[in-house]
Amino acid sequence: MGIFKNKKHFLHEHLTFIESIGIDGKSGGLNKFLSGLGISNSGKNWDIDHSTIDWCKTENHHQFFFDYENNESEIRDWLNKSDLSKSEFLYTWLDWDDPIIKIKTKDFIENWEVFYAASVQGMILTTIDGSKHLEFTDDWKYHLNSNFEIKPNT
Repeated sequence: MGIFKNKKHFLHEHLTFIESIGIDGKSGGLNKFLSGLGISNSGKNWDIDHSTIDWCKTENHHQFFFDYENNESEIRDWLNKSDLSKSEFLYTWLDWDDPIIKIKTKDFIENWEVFYAASVQGMILTTIDGSKHLEFTDDWKYHLNSNFEIKPNT
């Protein structure tokens, strides 16, 4: 049972808001949804970086390694200071059995590492209008990619 349907899932204790947008992420649903927001996502980088978004086609691509000891508070602080914090809500897809969901940005920022732990194969989040998006890869590189600056000077 997925995160959205399972109210006892550990992620729920970190959420103040969760809403299905009625679109399944599986079977290409996430890719179509991202394309509808203007986010290029052919998956050409999957073999290289386990990345769904085409970061080579994205303006202002920023990337850094995020999986290091004691990273939780440092990355939380960077997210709080980033342009992402100006958005009230985000879309994401965390589990194969669940639809794409809408969550509060502040819930994600405060608990980003818990959201990442709950994700299936990496994690993509986007603002409601698609203007800001980020992707955590799930391969050995553990890259955090975004089209806005998170870590200063990246």
